[in-house]
Amino acid sequence: MKKILIVDDELEMLESLEKILSHKNEFNITACSSSKEAINKIEKESFDLIITDLKLGDLTGIDILKTAKKFHPNTLVIILSGYGTIESSVEAVKNGAFDFIEKPFSSGKLFETIERAFCSIESMELNKDNSVHDDTPFEGIIYRSESMQKVIEMIKKVSKGKINVMLFGESGTGKELVARAIHKLSHGEGHPFVPVNCGALPESLFESELFGYEKGAFTGALKTKPGLMEFANDGTFFFDEIGDLSLSLQVKLLRILEERKIRRIGGQKEIDIDVRIIAATNKNLENAVSQGLFREDLYYRLNACTIELPPLRERRDDIIPIINHFLNKISQKDGITSKVLTSEAAETLKNYTWPGNIRELQNVIQKIYYLCQSQVITIDDLPLPVNKNDAFFDKLTMDQNYKDAKNNVLEKFDVAYLTYHLKKNNGNISKTAQECGIDRRSIHRMLAKYEIVFKD
Repeated sequence: MKKILIVDDELEMLESLEKILSHKNEFNITACSSSKEAINKIEKESFDLIITDLKLGDLTGIDILKTAKKFHPNTLVIILSGYGTIESSVEAVKNGAFDFIEKPFSSGKLFETIERAFCSIESMELNKDNSVHDDTPFEGIIYRSESMQKVIEMIKKVSKGKINVMLFGESGTGKELVARAIHKLSHGEGHPFVPVNCGALPESLFESELFGYEKGAFTGALKTKPGLMEFANDGTFFFDEIGDLSLSLQVKLLRILEERKIRRIGGQKEIDIDVRIIAATNKNLENAVSQGLFREDLYYRLNACTIELPPLRERRDDIIPIINHFLNKISQKDGITSKVLTSEAAETLKNYTWPGNIRELQNVIQKIYYLCQSQVITIDDLPLPVNKNDAFFDKLTMDQNYKDAKNNVLEKFDVAYLTYHLKKNNGNISKTAQECGIDRRSIHRMLAKYEIVFKD
């Protein structure tokens, strides 16, 4: 059970936070109503997460943060404030805060930030493991979703033999990473892994690159050159985008799979090869077979075992850990402090459909990282079309029945509308009620219903 310390010198706020967090039986909560009491607790006890208000009488949330980092460097700290400014949020992040949340905010937003914080711990631990154990077979595959856990289990199963494997998945889903993981689990280090993109190599060069050639086999063949298949001997050959292979080359590949022999261009000698074949495609090969675009016999030869890679939009639980992985990777490479996302930015990134999958996500994170001047990445730093995405109508909403989907959208609207106007009016309920045309009693009911925190 995760240990959380909450700190606020206003008892009403403290009780409200404690009540909200108590709804989930996942946390062991300690509440402190003064900065002095909190610092004494931190000096004697470690916590997984500290949630503290920025203004605490004589001291501030920054002082709590500094104390926590001094005694327990791995403790995550979230700072809350109704007086948020870019300067205070940057100062908090520079001192090691995980996130800075401006009031008012809903309980949903708070839980999302807490979940993201704990996800970042898992991601950092995984990154640390990868940096220490370079031989890990799943290096670069960041996952926690159920769909990817099934993929990992399939990788482990097919790695026990030398069976041919076909990987299906949209472009950018990480098919080569999976192929490398299968190779590492099957062979370990010291055995070759040779990838080739069937769509990137011209057909005129494909045969000479794949099989090699003898000296004098054609104009320009000044010396004998072994092919990629020979280099892959006793290892793995990865055919990426196998669906782009021409029919004439499909015939030659089929012969290799059947005979396990190759012959260099211009050569007479057949060369035995012991190669495991992994192929990948983003196309529907069954349709290609029925249309005469892909050989049926080759399809069944390659399709001894299949692994389906889910698109990123179907593994939303993995998006934030993957983002944290990319952010940490960039910061380690450049030797600078890693940047963090605000809750709104994280939610927007999580709800975007990512048609380009992980490849698109990586490019977006790199762009954001270098263009954002602050240590805190806000929703305004997100590029189009990511920032244009409407989170109200995400896949999760559309997959619900009509009544539940409608209630879900209305709830999101109520929370967004109310928090916007409360923030605009500095938490003044009377002014907010007048501006919105809602009576004070209705606003109080909505605040209680959605557990919106707005006081200081």
